[in-house]
Amino acid sequence: MANPEKIDFVWRYQPLKNTADAVLLTYIKQNEILPVREVILQSLRAYWLPLAYQQTGEFDPVLLEQLFRKAVYALEKHALYLCDQVGIDYSSNFPNFYREDGIKATWDSSSVHPNLTTENLLELVGGDEFNDSGFS
Repeated sequence: MANPEKIDFVWRYQPLKNTADAVLLTYIKQNEILPVREVILQSLRAYWLPLAYQQTGEFDPVLLEQLFRKAVYALEKHALYLCDQVGIDYSSNFPNFYREDGIKATWDSSSVHPNLTTENLLELVGGDEFNDSGFS
């Protein structure tokens, strides 16, 4: 029996100490329940997997919608967990969504394009606050 084909993905990142990324990665490394790889992949899957499959254009639309729903469920479940950790009142029926800076976010599904550029995506998630300098 032939071995299944694999893709190679290597990522090495050494954030400066006393940065948010260092705190985050230290927390992930100290997780006693799940291996580091699984902690990282769980969050990546919820955040990006449906979009990755959508971009291929080779996924059954019904299954793709299920994948999107599962991702939203996972993200909402984690949002509930985060709120519970500090006692934030959470409602799954928010009438308005807000960015982290308190500015009301608008959602116009007609403006979403399956081939978003990095610049478009950064605009959707709140501007250029995202720093990807460690992804080299």
